[in-house]
Amino acid sequence: MLPEVNIGRGRFKALPSRYALLFMVWYSRGSSTNLYRLLLMTYLASHVVRYVFENPPIISRSVLKDLDELVNEDLIELGTVGGRAVVRVTDRGRRLIGELYGLGNEYVLFGDYLIVRLRDLFNELARLVNAYQDMDTAVLLSIALREHR
Repeated sequence: MLPEVNIGRGRFKALPSRYALLFMVWYSRGSSTNLYRLLLMTYLASHVVRYVFENPPIISRSVLKDLDELVNEDLIELGTVGGRAVVRVTDRGRRLIGELYGLGNEYVLFGDYLIVRLRDLFNELARLVNAYQDMDTAVLLSIALREHR
């Protein structure tokens, strides 16, 4: 399911960053979130999920590329609700999250350098989603802009 890499004498599964995005959407209420909110939450989670933002805190080609890959893998779908772009996890995406939860005690290579127990990574992402998913978008943007300075 996950590719493996050798680091020194250790062998670790490598967790692609796009799966962190998948988890964040899945953990959101109703397994869906507004695309704009997801971009803001990803920016505020930059201490965990390392993405480059060309125009912080909103524009990130790497986040959009990963979302495109998730759509192509049929793990998420993009839609509109009330004229707003919404990201939803598909049934296939839910099954993948279940498989990843089964690896919760394993240490994985995440990003370019972070070796972390998968359960701990998911707990941190869940904490971030819980903190930001119900926050007013204007307040969320204000926090992100303050972080940008």
